[in-house]
Amino acid sequence: MIETKLRVIPFSPPDITDMEIEEVTKALKSGWITTGYRTKEFEKRIADYVGTNKAICLNSATAAMELTLRILGIGPGDEVITSAYTYTASASVIEHVGAKIILVDTAPDSFEMDYSKLAAAITEKTKAIIPVDIAGKMCDYDTLYEIVESKRDLFYPKNEIQRIYNRVIIMADAAHSFGGERKGMKSGQVADFTCFSFHAVKNLTTAEGEQLYGVMTVM
Repeated sequence: MIETKLRVIPFSPPDITDMEIEEVTKALKSGWITTGYRTKEFEKRIADYVGTNKAICLNSATAAMELTLRILGIGPGDEVITSAYTYTASASVIEHVGAKIILVDTAPDSFEMDYSKLAAAITEKTKAIIPVDIAGKMCDYDTLYEIVESKRDLFYPKNEIQRIYNRVIIMADAAHSFGGERKGMKSGQVADFTCFSFHAVKNLTTAEGEQLYGVMTVM
């Protein structure tokens, strides 16, 4: 008989101290086991930390991205570009609102979309781009904005909020990058809209409690 010994490699073990345990106890004793005043406090602290005008908590980062697309009025007949290297949610939310998914492959030796191919992917139907921050590293938003500005003449707004931007809107999938910085700017204060995740394996987790699993920040 051949014995096989399995070695368990911990994957993203949580850093839990008595402080976190005490806060969970307070939440349970408060009588609020869903969205409540602690959620509002969390939203304010996130906005203050990131340096943005507003932060809204939802049940998931997926919900935050879909809500953003719906707020922008994006739907059938529109196109939304995202990275081919990402979690399914970055693309599925585009399908959820009825828009067409346009994938741009990653650049050589990079986890970010190939910016040299992005401009060619933008058409008159393009309403938003969802860049994906990977492993805590923010995308090159300077280049992203340069590209959408260069294609401004192709953009045809369908509603008032799109007319305010009058260009392709950048909505960051920042599930991986809470706390990240690039050129002195924090993740959450660069893109037009930013969606964070607080899943158990992310930089900051809410343990999937009080519906604090995803946050959308608005500049």
